[in-house]
Amino acid sequence: MILYLDRREVPDLEELPAEVIAWCVRKGEQAAGRYHRLDRYYRGDHDIFHRRREGDEIPVAVNYAKYVVDVPLGYYLGQEVKYDPNPAAGGRGESLRRLMNCYWQQHISRLDRAIGRTMGVMGDCLELCYASGEEDPMPRSALVDPRNGILVCDTSVEHKKLFALVWDRRERPTGERYYAVCCYTDRSCRCYESGDLERALFHPTGPAVPHYFGAVPVICYENNDCRQGDFEQILSLIDAYDELLSSRLTDKKKFVDALLVFYGMTLAPGEEEKLHRERFIDGAPLDARAEYIQKTFDEVGVQVLADALVREMHKMTLTVDLSDEHFAGTASGQALKLKLLAMDQLARGKMGQMERGLRERMALYGHWLAVKGAAEKICPEEVDVVFTLNLPINERERVELVRDLKDMVDEQTLLSQLWFIKDPAEAANNLRREREKKGTAGAAREIEKNRRDKGTGGAEEEAE
Repeated sequence: MILYLDRREVPDLEELPAEVIAWCVRKGEQAAGRYHRLDRYYRGDHDIFHRRREGDEIPVAVNYAKYVVDVPLGYYLGQEVKYDPNPAAGGRGESLRRLMNCYWQQHISRLDRAIGRTMGVMGDCLELCYASGEEDPMPRSALVDPRNGILVCDTSVEHKKLFALVWDRRERPTGERYYAVCCYTDRSCRCYESGDLERALFHPTGPAVPHYFGAVPVICYENNDCRQGDFEQILSLIDAYDELLSSRLTDKKKFVDALLVFYGMTLAPGEEEKLHRERFIDGAPLDARAEYIQKTFDEVGVQVLADALVREMHKMTLTVDLSDEHFAGTASGQALKLKLLAMDQLARGKMGQMERGLRERMALYGHWLAVKGAAEKICPEEVDVVFTLNLPINERERVELVRDLKDMVDEQTLLSQLWFIKDPAEAANNLRREREKKGTAGAAREIEKNRRDKGTGGAEEEAE
C-alpha cells in the first residue's frame, strides 16, 4: 500500500511523531478489507459460500480468479529473470557476479514469482531488503503483504520516498494485544509498539539501527497504473458464473428428487417403503397411472449464458482460454501469436512495471555491497533485465536462427537466445577462452610441424 504525506508533517524522519504512525496504521487497516476479499477469491473462498442458502441450494464456485492470475504469471515469470551486463553502458561482469551470488543464495526467482502473484491478486506488493543475521551478513529480500506494509511518499510530482512501515498485531502470553511497527527510513530502522491505536501511544522499543542500503529499503511493485488486481474488474462476472452453476446443479438435484404422483389409486400403509425398495407395485387398477412431476429447464440456453460469461471474463482480463477447442488447432505460428496478442500485451505491461522494482532492488543491493567493500557499486543502467516468455519453442529452429546470425549479432546476445544457457555473459567468456586455447594449441602444432619439416629437409640434403 502507498500513502502520500506532506513533507512538512514529518520534519525529522528519524523521529516520527506517534500521531503519524497511528494515522498510517489506521489507513492500512481501512484498506485491508479490499485486500482480504481479493485474497479470498484467489484462494477459492467466494461470496457464494457466505450467503444464506435457500432450501436445497448447492453452492458451487469455479476459481477463475486463480486462473487469470496464474496463467499470465507462468507466461512471463515461468522462467527465471536473467541479468546481463551491458558493455555499452560500462557494465562490469565481476560486480554483477557478486550481486548474482546474493540472488542465487536466497533463490530469488521464488521471491520474484511470489511478488508477481501478489501483484496479480492484490494490485500491488512490497519487498523489504534487509541484512541477514549470519556471521557474515549478506543482503536479503522478503515479501511484505500489502495488508501489513505501507510505503509513504511525499506529495510532490516525483513522489519521493519518505519512509516505510511494516506492522502487525501481536499477542503476549498474558493475552494483551498490541501493535508492533518497524519504521524504515533512508538511513535506519527503528521499532515501535503501542497497545492503543486510538490514543496513538507509540513508543520506540530500541535505538535506531543503520541498514546501509542508501535509500528506503522497501520497494513497491504495482500491477498497473490503477493498482488493481488481475480479476478485480470481473468480480461481478465471477459471482454471476458461480450463481449460474449453483442454480444449474440445484435444478439437477431437484430433477433427480422429482415427485411420483399416482392417479386413480392410493397406496396402503407400508407400501411406500416396499415400492422404494423393490421398485415394483402389484394390484393397481387398470385405469390407474403414475408419473413424475418434473421441473423443465432449457439446458441449451443455460449453456449459452455460461459460455458468454466465460468469454467476457477472458476478454476483460486479456487472458487466453486454453480450453478453447479452436486455440490448439491453429496450425499457423503467426495465427497462434495473434491469439496470444492480448495476453502478450498484458504480460509486457507487467514486465515493465516489475522491471522498475528489480532495478531498484539492484541499486539497494549494490549500495550495500559497496559500503561493505564486497564489490564496486553497481548502476542499474549497466545491467540488462531480460524476461523470457515461457512458450513452447522449436529447438532446432532456435539453434538454426542463432547459427545464421553468427556474423551479424554479438555472441552474448546470441547465447541469450538459447533456452539452456543461464548466464550468457559467462558462456560468452567461456567460448572466448576455448577459442584462445584452440588458437594457441593450433599455433604450437604448426610450429612443431614446421620444425619437423625443416629437420627432415636438412637430413635429406646431408645424405645427398
